[in-house]
Amino acid sequence: MKKSRAKALDDLDRRLLALLQQDTAVTAEHLGSQVGLSASSVQRRIKRLRASGAIRREVAIVNTDAIGKRMTFIVGVKVDFGQKAGVDALRRKLLADPRTQQAYYVTGEVDLMLVVVVQDMQDYDHWSKTLLLSSPAMLRFQSNVVIEGLRVGLAVPL
Repeated sequence: MKKSRAKALDDLDRRLLALLQQDTAVTAEHLGSQVGLSASSVQRRIKRLRASGAIRREVAIVNTDAIGKRMTFIVGVKVDFGQKAGVDALRRKLLADPRTQQAYYVTGEVDLMLVVVVQDMQDYDHWSKTLLLSSPAMLRFQSNVVIEGLRVGLAVPL
């Protein structure tokens, strides 16, 4: 069995990660007061969590309404794995397109589940024609328009 080189997370690391998942803009002093550490200890731990890969990246969450991206779609895609080159090309195109917010290779009725954020129906139509319908590997797809995001996030339970 292959040993992990990453240092095991302790309770303080988990508590820091839980707080950072809510807001990375808080100060080390504030985090320290929440978990019972000095600001310098918090900074060292965060540096180690970044270096170990426990923190993959830190990003801003943008309000889609504020920037004119008003529609979100959940799209299931069935592909023809007999066309390996076509599937690989489709995956590369989906990953490169900024409108494809999330992409998952899944089990079940479809092979890919996508979260797509666009300005309007015309933008979605363009996305589907240029990415999905142009792919010889795409067999079928089903689009679901998100009416309301009841819970949207990427926080991992710790």
